[in-house]
Amino acid sequence: MVNKLLSKATNMEQLFLRFLVGKSKIYKEDDYNDGLNEKEENNQDLNPEQENGWNQRILLSVEKERKMRVLEEKKLEERRKALLISRFQRSLLTTVNAKLTKTQTIISEHLQMHKECIELLTTLIVKDTRYSVLAELLDRNPHARNHVIGLVSNQDFMGRLGRSNRIVHDIQTAVGMIGINGLRYLIPALMFKRRINIYNQHNRLFTRKLWRYQLTLGQACTSLMLEEDYHRPYEGQMLSAMLNFAYTASFNEYLASFDHVRTDMIMAARKQDQGKVHDFFYELSSDLASLQSLLITKSDLMMSIALATPVFSKDFPHLIVALTEEVKGIEFDKRTQLGKILFKAVYFAKYEQLRAARLFKGEWLADYLKTAHIDQAAFQLLSKQELFRFKPDW
Repeated sequence: MVNKLLSKATNMEQLFLRFLVGKSKIYKEDDYNDGLNEKEENNQDLNPEQENGWNQRILLSVEKERKMRVLEEKKLEERRKALLISRFQRSLLTTVNAKLTKTQTIISEHLQMHKECIELLTTLIVKDTRYSVLAELLDRNPHARNHVIGLVSNQDFMGRLGRSNRIVHDIQTAVGMIGINGLRYLIPALMFKRRINIYNQHNRLFTRKLWRYQLTLGQACTSLMLEEDYHRPYEGQMLSAMLNFAYTASFNEYLASFDHVRTDMIMAARKQDQGKVHDFFYELSSDLASLQSLLITKSDLMMSIALATPVFSKDFPHLIVALTEEVKGIEFDKRTQLGKILFKAVYFAKYEQLRAARLFKGEWLADYLKTAHIDQAAFQLLSKQELFRFKPDW
């Protein structure tokens, strides 16, 4: 029975990974159908006009030969593009993997875990601090500061806190209106959302799905922490972000290396006077296959431990322990309290994404929850809270 459950869990993990790096969407939207144009062309070929006479037969023969030539030229062009894409993918993945070995550079450039950011998170979550101190730290993190000021004028957001919205221009007033506890949940979510880079130009579908998963995971951790009376439940979003550091860093390096490799290939084609090759790389805007290959190679998430440890081991060693237990697949009963919470939250967050994408079958649920160590009451609590939407009112 245990082996059967483990097998189903492995299959679900593979299904989730295919969803995350593939074209499946959370929301209803027309899927791409790569065979549609080909089907239309074939249908046209099957319905030529039929006319009698010798001249017409010659014309049909000539037209048939012309179509054959066009088809052969199209096949040659497709093979040429396939070779160029393969060459681009190899160069891109080689470049990305080489740069991902530079841990400190990745932490500062792609995760943007600079001194001011870490100080803000540590002060906010670990310490009891005054509004003035928190406002000063937010001033050193302009994006988070501006976002907080903007949210204070948002009627829906402030309404969920049971407070009136106002247009303000200084961060200390905004901090006072939201309150320290509210900011403990809000600031990590804002900062880590920005790290994922959801406004990139290459693959917004992936980043939207990753952010939805990360927010759901973080808030599932928070919900479970509150149920177990854990003393700092606002650490949930940090734990979620740490687990996804491998994906976040890899994707951001992919974006940077994509432009670098593409520019190099454009310049090389220009020097060699290869006009068609130059135009091909100039018009290349996205390469989903290489992104999928990259993320699949990082799906063991070992890189997340390497990136999170230098940043959080001093002030949040317990989070590093829970992260390590999850990534290394430690048995549930041998985990720490946070390790068990993260285990359950991961299972629920993956279920929620697959459910929303209509990829999770109802008959799988009982076995899935048993593997996840989630009882029915906890599952119902997690489900009804819509954890894919930010909750400012814990």
